[in-house]
Amino acid sequence: MVWPAERRAEYGGRPLELTSTEFSLLEVLARQAGQPVGKEVLSETVLDRPLSSFDRSIDVHISRIRNKLSLLPDGRSLRVINSW
Repeated sequence: MVWPAERRAEYGGRPLELTSTEFSLLEVLARQAGQPVGKEVLSETVLDRPLSSFDRSIDVHISRIRNKLSLLPDGRSLRVINSW
């Protein structure tokens, strides 16, 4: 769940510790749930700049959000557990 007015998000009943940029990115994606959102749009909306040719910042932020979503309450990663 995402609460934009409070700039707060939860996943699986636990709060997500997101940077301001990560939260803004998650908010845009949540508002467009089920619909594709291009990196150009995300860069302009969240980072307030056009996407340049070799800019990977959106990819990095998405990766960090994914990692945070995969953490268990004790801090272990689901990815590590699932790979056993």
